Amino acid sequence: IFLWASSLTQTSVANSNLLHNVTPIFAVLGGWLFLGQSFDYKFLLGMLLAIIGVFIISFGDFHSEVNSLYGDSLALLSAVFYALNYLVREKLRSKFSASTILLWTSLLSGCFTFLITLTTETQLFPNSWQTWLAVICLAVLCQIIGQGLLIHNLKQFSSAFVTLLMLTEPLLTALFAFIIFAEKLSPLNWVAFIVVLIGIYIARLSISSAKVVELTIVTGK
Repeated sequence: IFLWASSLTQTSVANSNLLHNVTPIFAVLGGWLFLGQSFDYKFLLGMLLAIIGVFIISFGDFHSEVNSLYGDSLALLSAVFYALNYLVREKLRSKFSASTILLWTSLLSGCFTFLITLTTETQLFPNSWQTWLAVICLAVLCQIIGQGLLIHNLKQFSSAFVTLLMLTEPLLTALFAFIIFAEKLSPLNWVAFIVVLIGIYIARLSISSAKVVELTIVTGK
C-alpha cells in the first residue's frame, strides 16, 4: 500500500492504477512457484482477457514519460507485494479463520503505520467530526467488511482468482462515477467492461479458480 501510494506522487493516477492491476499475473506466478498450484488454459485465457479489458479502460489516460519511470516502477512493485499478500493470506486461511487473520494483520500493520506516522507527521488524529466519520467508514467498509470478505473467500478460491476478481475495481469505479458524478463513458469503455466480465467468467469456469478443499467437498473424494 505504501509503494502504491508513493507511486501516485511520482506518476499519473492512470499509470499507477494500470500497472498495479497486473497483480493477478504475479499471483499466478507465486502460486505456481511457492504453493505448487497449476493453472489450465481457461484460467490463463480469462486472466489475459480481464487484464486487456482493464488496459483498455485506462489506455486513454496512460502517459509514457521518462520522468514517470520511477513512479511506474513503484506501482509495478506494489503489484508484486499485493500478490504476495494474498498468497500468504491464502496459506494462512487453511489454518486460521478470516477474523483471526484480519485481526492480526490489522493490528500489526496499525502498529507499523503508527510508528511511521510518529516520525513523519505532526498531526496524528483528525480535527473534525467529518474527517473522523470518513476514517471510521474507511475502517469499517474497506478494511473490516471488504478485506474480511476477501480473506473469507480465500478458503474456497485461489489467490490468483481473488486478485483477478479485483480487476472489477476499475469497472465499478467508472460505473459509480457515471451514476454519481455523471461522468461520460465512451463506447470503448463499455467494450472494455464486457471484456473484463467475460475474462472473469471464463476464469471462473476453470478448475484452477477453486482450491482443492472445494473440489473435495464437491466430488466427495
